[in-house]
This record gives sequence, structure tokens and C-alpha cells, in this order.
Amino acid sequence: MEDLIHRWRQLGVWLPVVFVAAASSVAVLGAGRLLSDVGVVLLITALAALGAVAFSSWVFRVLGRAQHETDLRARELAAINEASLALSSDLDLDSVLQRVVDLSCEVTDARYGALALLGEDGKIAEFLTSGMSQEERQRIGRLPEGEGLLGVVIRKGETLRIDRIAEHPNSSGFPPHHPPMTSFIGLPIIYEGRIVGDLYLTDKNGGQPFTRQDEGMLRTFAAHAAIAIENARLYGQVQDLAVLEERDRIGMDLHDGVIQSLYATGLTLENALEDLGHDPAQVQPQLEKAIQHLNQTIADIRGYIFNLRPAVLADTDLAGACGTMLKELQVNTLLGVHLIEEPDACRGLTQDQVTALYHVVQESLTNVRKHAQAATVTTRLEQENGTFRLTISDDGVGFDQTQPTAGQGLGNIRERVGALGGRLDVTSAKGEGTRLTVELPLEKEGAPS
Repeated sequence: MEDLIHRWRQLGVWLPVVFVAAASSVAVLGAGRLLSDVGVVLLITALAALGAVAFSSWVFRVLGRAQHETDLRARELAAINEASLALSSDLDLDSVLQRVVDLSCEVTDARYGALALLGEDGKIAEFLTSGMSQEERQRIGRLPEGEGLLGVVIRKGETLRIDRIAEHPNSSGFPPHHPPMTSFIGLPIIYEGRIVGDLYLTDKNGGQPFTRQDEGMLRTFAAHAAIAIENARLYGQVQDLAVLEERDRIGMDLHDGVIQSLYATGLTLENALEDLGHDPAQVQPQLEKAIQHLNQTIADIRGYIFNLRPAVLADTDLAGACGTMLKELQVNTLLGVHLIEEPDACRGLTQDQVTALYHVVQESLTNVRKHAQAATVTTRLEQENGTFRLTISDDGVGFDQTQPTAGQGLGNIRERVGALGGRLDVTSAKGEGTRLTVELPLEKEGAPS
């Protein structure tokens, strides 16, 4: 640009000088014999003025074209910027693609525009238009099937720019109620070598055909559309993954929490039924206890849905919750239970760690009740060198660790511990009981959480 300006400056100085010199030579040599000195001067002045007018007209015409190109480039850059902003701020695919096709029409001065989104089968799955009202779209009827000129762009993956649609050999005409169209430009939307859609424009306002500059601009918008399509698909996959993760979380919580609580309530009701015949006085307290458990289970279900803490942890810490679960286990199974809490064992545990450990203890004690055939169970809470340790051991029948276990309880425990960056160790053998150990790293005091 600086070189161009420098050349223009030189031309603006030397061209008038050359013109005046040439005009003077012509006037002096050609008209000097016929005109007086005054006449020659007037002729030179007239020729110089005429040359200045012609030169100025030419300069302003060139400057006007340059200004038009500058304005057009500014519009293109503004449209690209707007498309980029829409792409980064809006995750709704239809909204972003509609803005892309609208801006494509605006920048190229096209009357109609369309963007076809292809499905996995390579056929048109969605078709967004610009320049037509909703009523016009409805009168046309069903979506295009990718025949004619649209099909050429889809199948060949090449840009197609023609001046008259009707004269192209692949033109298949228009359906009823379709507006007439003359010029056409279409190109594929490609992401990582794969055609994901196509962008089309028809009929420049004023009747001119589409240019190479229009084609280059359309490529820019096709690139934006490709990114928008891929981002929307990735966003959809993330949403699907989030749904699956949430389903798994709720499933684990229901298994580890609600099902175990309902199982304990069922045992209480069974005891009440047994006491109904020979000790009726014990029935009412047990029924009241079962109702209390059911109310707590309902509260826990609400908490699991909204990812809140179990209701029992609202009134006590991990050690207190472990003590409550052990007492219930003792009442329902007559097992001997022991809780050993070292000083400050639970200090420094985060809320997420406490909630996960609560479910680990709940699931472990349920496994003891269902499978261990133990006489005693011991839960130990301790902390050493920045690591919290939970140990649950029983003196039951144990199991063969080389054989797969039924159910998902141990798998849930392993997943919960792993999600917190902890370590799970299970030791068991036939006839030697089972010991489950969980170790979790604690955050250092003063470290950002």
C-alpha cells in the first residue's frame, strides 16, 4: 500500500508537468504561426485546464473504485467478525447457521441463500433459508432431496458458480410455488476432509453474476459454518455424556443409599411382625422407627437427585454417621460392632470426601450383613501424614478374590474412591474374614480448595 501511494504521488506530480509541456509544445509549434503571443498563452492555458479536468476526473474515478473496494472489504470483515462472535457466543446450531447464511447474502448482495446440513447418510437433514418468509417456505413444501445443482455440490464436493441456472445441464427446474432464480453459487462445507453441509446463494441484486470475490467470501462463511456444526455436535456429545454420568451417579446413590436404607427398614418391619404375636408392646416403637427411616430415605432421594448430602450427615460428622450405622446393624443382626476413632481422624475431610466415605461405609456394612456371616465387625477411622484411612474388617467367611463377585457394590466403592483420588485395598480369603481399607489424601491447610 505504501508503494502504491508513493507511485500515485509521483504520477500526480509528473503527469500534469508532462501534459503541460506537451500542450505547450503543440501550441507553440502548431499555433504559433497563426495566433498572437496572447492567443498562444490562452491556448496553452485552455489545454492545461482541459488536461487538469481530465486528469482529476480519472483520479477521482480511480479513487471512487478504491473507496468502493474499501467499503466492500470493511463490510466483509464486519460480517466475518459478526459470524465469529455468533459462533463463540451461541451454542444453538440452527441459530448460528441461520446467521451465517443471512450474513452471506448480505455481504455478496444476494437475494436468496440456503444452507443444507447433511445427515450421517449424506442426505439433506436440515435446510435453512434466507430471503424467503415462512409462508413461502411452507408453500414450496418438503425439503430438497439433493438433486439438480444442489446434488452436484453435495456429490462432487466442488464449488459451482453459474450465471444462468436454466442453462446448466444438471438443472432440474424448480418445484411449484418456488420463486424464480437466475444466477447461482454453491460450495461444500467441509470439516477435516468430510462434507457436512453445503452453502448456496442465488440472484445478486442488480442482476450481475457472482464473482470470484463472492466465491472467496463464501468460502470464509463455509469455514465458519463447518466449525459451528462441529462445535454443536461436540456440545451435544458432552451433554449426552453428562446425562450418562448423572444417571450413573444417581444409580450409585440409589444402590448405596436408598436400597440399603429400605433394606434396613424392611428388617425393622420384619422384627415388628415377629413381635406382634408375643410382645405387642414392642411393635409401636419399631413401627415409629420404620416410619422415621422411610422419611429419611425420602429426604435422601431428594438429596441424590439434586446431588446434596445424605440427610444423616446434616446433623453429625462422618464418625457419628458410622456410629449410627453400626448401632442399626447391631440391632438388626445382633452382630458385635466396634467403632475406633483416632483423635482428629476426620479433621480436614472435604464435604465430597465425607459424603463418598459415608456411602462406602454404608455399602461395606451391607455386604457384611448380607454375605459375611460374621460375629463382629470393626470400623476404624485414623489419619497419618496427611492421609485419611478408613478400615472396615469382619471375622466372617471371607471370599475368593480371584473369582468375580456378584452385584455392583464393590464396583461402586472402587469408583467413588477413585473419583476422589484415593486408594482402595480389599483383603479377603475363604474362612479368614474381609478387610477393606480406603486411603484418601487430605488437602494441606492453607492450600486453595
